[in-house]
Order: sequence, then C-alpha cells, then structure tokens
Amino acid sequence: MRRTVSTADLLDAVEAAYRDVSAGRDRSPMRSHLGLADGTLLLMPGLREGAAGASVKLVTVMPGNAARGLPTIHAVVVWFDAQTGRPIAILDGAELTAMRTGAASGVGTRLLARTDAETLAVIGAGAQAEWQVRAVLAARTIRRVSVYARDSERRAAFASRMADETGITVEPSADAETAIRDADIVCCATTSSEPVFDAAWVRPGTHVNGIGAYRLGMVELPPELFARAGPVAIDSHAASMAEAGDVVAAITLGFVAEDDLVELGTIDRAWAARRDPDAITIFKSVGLAIQDVAAAGLVTAGMTAQA
Repeated sequence: MRRTVSTADLLDAVEAAYRDVSAGRDRSPMRSHLGLADGTLLLMPGLREGAAGASVKLVTVMPGNAARGLPTIHAVVVWFDAQTGRPIAILDGAELTAMRTGAASGVGTRLLARTDAETLAVIGAGAQAEWQVRAVLAARTIRRVSVYARDSERRAAFASRMADETGITVEPSADAETAIRDADIVCCATTSSEPVFDAAWVRPGTHVNGIGAYRLGMVELPPELFARAGPVAIDSHAASMAEAGDVVAAITLGFVAEDDLVELGTIDRAWAARRDPDAITIFKSVGLAIQDVAAAGLVTAGMTAQA
C-alpha cells in the first residue's frame, strides 16, 4: 500500500479528516472495545460526509505479542462504495493503521512544531514508530533521529533500517532521557501503561506526539507535562474523554482542564510560524475511524489508478 500513495498526500488527507471532525462532518460512531486475554479487539466503522466510501476496521492490539515475536497490531479494513454498499477492497489493516496514525502525528507536527525543528526522538521501535518517522519527515526538515526501545537489538535494527530508507542520521539511544533531552520533536509509539519518560527531560520549544495510550488506565505521557504545555491538541473531545488515558489522568491530577484541550482540526495552518519558540506543545491521539476512511479512500483510489 505504501507504493500507492505519497506520505505528503496521506498527511493532507488525514488533516482534511480532522477538519471534518471539528466541523461536524464525521458520521462515525465511537469504536467498540472487547477485552481479550492479553489485549483488546476494536471495531471501528467510519463514514464522513461526501466520501466515496465507508470503512469498517477490525483491529487487535496485543501488547504481549512482542515477546512472542509477533506484531502488536493485527487488523483488516473493508472499504465499501458509499452509493451501492458494495465492498470494493479488503486492506491490510495493520499497515493502514500505522500509515494513518503516523500521518496524524505528521499533521500534529505540521500544525504545532517549531518550523525550524530538526531533531526527532522516537520512543518505540515497531511498525507504528516507522510511520512516525516517515510522517514527521514529511512535515519538517529533520536532520537527526534518535530512537529508544527497551530491547537494544530492536532499536539498533530500527535505526539501521530507517537510516537506509531515509538517508538521514538515525541513531539508537541507550536511554530515553538522552534521546528526549536533545529533541525538538518527540513521538511516543508504545503500549505502555506507565509514562515512558520524565516531564523534566522535555526542553522548552519541544513538540510531543503521543499515540500509544488508547484507553483509560494507559498513561504513556507523564501527566506533569500537560501543566507545562500549551496548546494541548487532541483528536476530538468526545474520544479523548472516553479513551485517552494520559489526558484523563492529567485532568484528574489537576495538570490540565478539559476546557484547555483543543481539537487538532481547529488549529490554523499558520499557527506554527508564529508560535512562541519556547512553548511546549502536545498532540495526544487515540485514533478515530475517520482517519481510516481518509487513508483507505486514498489507498483504494491509488490502487485503482495503478490497476
């Protein structure tokens, strides 16, 4: 699927989806969660006004799979024609999820990060992390990437793989602190239920993307960081209050108020150019079905054009 669309087009499609969310044009219901023995099964139907099709995604998130040598995420996406209801395509949902989730962080970076940002720290070394790098590189001119994951072999392999792909310096970091202290942009792509770094490590002017904590009780970003940040951008108010564990934890502890949260789709494209260079910004994403609609529509159109 990567060969059917450009990363830049993917970012544009997902940004348009976020604009639709904030404008009330998203017709997708909240996703359904089914607890499994070692993870979660999610059902995500998606529809947006005027779209050529609708999508349905079934996805499992299994944190214990890394120890089994298996991917954390397995998924399938079915794309339906909106006029006839006919199924048009069955897509690799794991790859599509990584693509659209990466694109979400790319949009967050495009709208919130300093325009002169050039160093990126990635926490996590799986398929999601790969797309975090690709998408951020599409949004900013990044000179150097540092990656930290608990497994030293995985982070070294990730760094080598992404350096070969991107042609820039990608280095494995011995610890999260070293990676984050030197970063202009931080992307967290883990399944952790506890903060993966200390808020004090984040220097002024840094933008942070958090994509890992997708349900209540999971806290990937340190709650204290929210007290230092502004703006704090989210996918949508409804989804964040229902599912964003780290946002709800920060609100509960008094580090941020719900009224302070800003939907990403409301942020002006020109804001990053006039931002306070010392401001810390956060984009916390739990993922929305409309992102699948945007990505699946783009991929299906690309496949059709190449057929």
